[in-house]
Amino acid sequence: MTGLTPADFARFFEELWDKPPFAWQKDLAKCVMGQDSWPEAIALPAASGKTACLDIAVFALAAQAERLAVNEAITAPRRIFFVVDRRVIVDQAYERACRMRSSLRDANSGILKDVADRLRLIAHGETTGFDCEVPLASYSLRGGMYRSEAWARDPLQPMIVASTVDQVGSRLLFRGYGRGDGGAWPIYAGLVANDSLILLDEAHCAQPFMQTLQAVKRFRTWAHEPLERSFYPVVMSATPPPNLADVFKDESNEGSDPSHTLGRRQLAHKPTILKKVGKATGDQATDELAKAMSKEAEKLIDSGLPAVVVFANRVATARKIHRLLDGRDDVESVLLTGRMRPVDKDAVVSRLSRLYLHSDQSAERRLEKPVVAVATQTLEVGADLDFDGLVSECASLDALRQRFGRLNRMGRDIDARAVILVRADQAKLNKRNNEDDPVYGAAIAKTWDWLDGRKNRNGEVDFGIAYLDKELSSEDLTDLEAPSLDAPVMLPAHVDCWGQTSPVPEPSPDVALFLHGPRDTAPDVQVCWRAGLDLANGMDEALELLRLCPPSSSETLPVPIGTFKRWLAGEGQSDDSADVEGADVEGAKIDANGDDRGTSSEESNVVRWRGRDTGAGDVTSNPSEVRPGDVIVIPTEHPGPFKQIGDLPSDAVRDALDVGDQAYRLARAKPILRLQRELVEKWPDTVTAKAAALELLEGLGERYEEDPGEVGDALHEILGELAVQSEPIPADWGWLPEAARELRKVRYTLNPVGDRRLVIVGRHRVPGLEQEADLFSDEDDGAASGISHRNRRPVKLENHLRGVEAFARRYALGSGLCDEIAGAVACAGLLHDLGKADPRFQSMLLGGRRWGGSEYLGKSAGYPKTQAARDAARKVAGYPSGRPHPLLSVRLAESAPGLLPESDDMRDLVLHLVASHHGHCRPFAPVIFDESPEDVCYSLDGSRMSASSTTNLERLDSGVADRYWQLVRRYGWWGLAWLEAILRLADWRRSEWEESHDDDE
Repeated sequence: MTGLTPADFARFFEELWDKPPFAWQKDLAKCVMGQDSWPEAIALPAASGKTACLDIAVFALAAQAERLAVNEAITAPRRIFFVVDRRVIVDQAYERACRMRSSLRDANSGILKDVADRLRLIAHGETTGFDCEVPLASYSLRGGMYRSEAWARDPLQPMIVASTVDQVGSRLLFRGYGRGDGGAWPIYAGLVANDSLILLDEAHCAQPFMQTLQAVKRFRTWAHEPLERSFYPVVMSATPPPNLADVFKDESNEGSDPSHTLGRRQLAHKPTILKKVGKATGDQATDELAKAMSKEAEKLIDSGLPAVVVFANRVATARKIHRLLDGRDDVESVLLTGRMRPVDKDAVVSRLSRLYLHSDQSAERRLEKPVVAVATQTLEVGADLDFDGLVSECASLDALRQRFGRLNRMGRDIDARAVILVRADQAKLNKRNNEDDPVYGAAIAKTWDWLDGRKNRNGEVDFGIAYLDKELSSEDLTDLEAPSLDAPVMLPAHVDCWGQTSPVPEPSPDVALFLHGPRDTAPDVQVCWRAGLDLANGMDEALELLRLCPPSSSETLPVPIGTFKRWLAGEGQSDDSADVEGADVEGAKIDANGDDRGTSSEESNVVRWRGRDTGAGDVTSNPSEVRPGDVIVIPTEHPGPFKQIGDLPSDAVRDALDVGDQAYRLARAKPILRLQRELVEKWPDTVTAKAAALELLEGLGERYEEDPGEVGDALHEILGELAVQSEPIPADWGWLPEAARELRKVRYTLNPVGDRRLVIVGRHRVPGLEQEADLFSDEDDGAASGISHRNRRPVKLENHLRGVEAFARRYALGSGLCDEIAGAVACAGLLHDLGKADPRFQSMLLGGRRWGGSEYLGKSAGYPKTQAARDAARKVAGYPSGRPHPLLSVRLAESAPGLLPESDDMRDLVLHLVASHHGHCRPFAPVIFDESPEDVCYSLDGSRMSASSTTNLERLDSGVADRYWQLVRRYGWWGLAWLEAILRLADWRRSEWEESHDDDE
């Protein structure tokens, strides 16, 4: 490989995007690579191409590949987070990342191939054997749920993650929203705070999170032996906070050159009319404002503008506007809010793809009919959609500037026009203004007054970037901006509490205050629907169906917790909150006041999904039991009006809410098909295998018990008939024959649930889908816990231990750890699962059959498939619940000091990593009730170990908690979490490897 220099960036950019970079992009690449660090802020106006910061970060990382050859640590960030305070992920940034990922993966020559090979080397962590690595991964972190954390699967992998303040921030502070028991929280915290760049895109409520990031940056150095990994929080804003000293600016004249692409964007005129809606006051404000805004949109369309965007401050207003416009046959109206399932939002965005324009395209649009997009704040930031007309509800000045970034974004030679409307009761400053709006407060009235005083002779204000900047340059505009609260001062005591993830202390500081400031806020819950869940009379079957096909991020929609609680309580109140994270004021008040009215109606039950730990206690109809960040599964039979809590397709019906099969395939790169009468009956009548599938389900349980082979043969015929579907079926059912074809290709397992349900799950991933899949693996996976039923052969315990040792050593050295610490992490990998030598665990792996004592296994092909069967096998084997093997592993390791490092410090590190490799012992060990303890023996590398399964490590004087705190002080809160992450991910990756390889390979 030849060395990469900043001068090579332009060649990389042009080969990647077929156009040269802007001057500021080249200058920033030179700055980052020359200083080996990132500025605190990047000050650029809208439409400047800020997402190119992703390209710069990737290129700067690739340029450091040579360091591995000379045993120098990589200091450029491997994990690049693109973060906004919106419920909708920045799809334009994610799309850019996906395109970059594909271009690098497929490159076979030129500088793209050079960069790709360098990234592969960095991903592998060693200078040989890296050819099969993925050069760059891209993810959108939409909400933490079962197996939706693919970004956190490999500590060495270069990646781009598009996400929100809540999702990234809660993980950084050891409180991952949506991950119930906190077992994986230290992994997320370690990965977000080490080898990472956090690009915080311009947003109105980002200051508290920026302050929190700066505090974390300081506290990362609070350690006797800090691990000194990179961590760069960077805000990208036209007006960065004044307290930041290191600010990068565009020093070129391209923005003022009318012949340059950037100049055309910034010099484009955007004349705007101001109108007050006199009737929009009090209880009538939403209805009257919606009517006025829809009329203004129609005027722009009727005047010949082919694409118009309408911005509303509240979700309820946007919905009403869309309903008013949706009645016109000659106009295509779409609604885009943060309250949508990704699977539905992707369909809407694809319809708007015609509105993505580039500077080299013609100013004229050719659409079959005009398009009007009605949106909330979700379109303000990060979207390259380019509209010809704009209608906006008045907001703070910084919000309006962002919204106008979607109007003639590319500076085309068109007559772009806009209208800003204000409610009459918000046009003048009064006490109510300060309390009425959860996002903008009094800034609405002050902005309206400021704009009204700057109208030209035509009664217009020019919102063109260059022209508005002239008005802004000499004034203090703080009062016109959205209220920006300060985060609380972060103290070491806060971080001490957050770092304790098992068990979580009570009380524990609310991380929401440090993400959005001290306003009345509450995070969302994630909601999805499933058919055939009888939570009253078939609880066990319902939960087993969810375990086999768990919720995926693409099928869930975010709902403010207060809105959902009111819906669950049967209150038909509209969603009048803003579409910005942390703006659910009403939800927060309900939480604070305890004003929840529960219901005992079983038909209103929902499931709070917590992965494998979900049980009967998580089925509820009581709003007071719903928690921020919960993943909620609603039966499609639930009586609540489903469109009150989300923006689903206009033609959505209750029977079509369950999209679990499609979401599972996207999330896991594996096909699945749930044969349930509730689902099969909804298949189109032209599906020729429909009758046979319904017949198969009659008396399925008894037939399968008598002759599973006969059921398997019948199913094989059904799949074959589905795969070659001869009759035409609706386009939105195309996934059904595709799933059948994939199942026949990759092989599958049959999972009967009760008497009339059958879940067919693909055993292997579908080629070509892996890059999009959530391939995260943790204790929710049988493979990761060493009990996979999918292995072709059993896995020997010693082989698993040595495999994890090798992964851990490669990860540790590739991450830049010194030889001593890397050796300790590898040693922990060798010793982490010694406790599985317990004869009762070996019996459990065999489904409860007696273990012969001849060979210790780490995995078994005979392990039961369902949770109920696994629980039964554990009880028959007499093995305690609560995952006791890490604690026994500690005692066995202590009995063989020759296997541990000589240094006391490294010995403590090894024992802590072993004890915590399932998330426990931070700081206390779990209490394990072992009614029939065993004396366990195991030999490794000539050392014979022995210990009682009664470890007593749960005692306060056991040393477990003392060891944790000593290591926190030595390596820091996020440093220790990072070391834990390296070992745990090594364990999971080895288990993942074992799924597809024979034990003797």
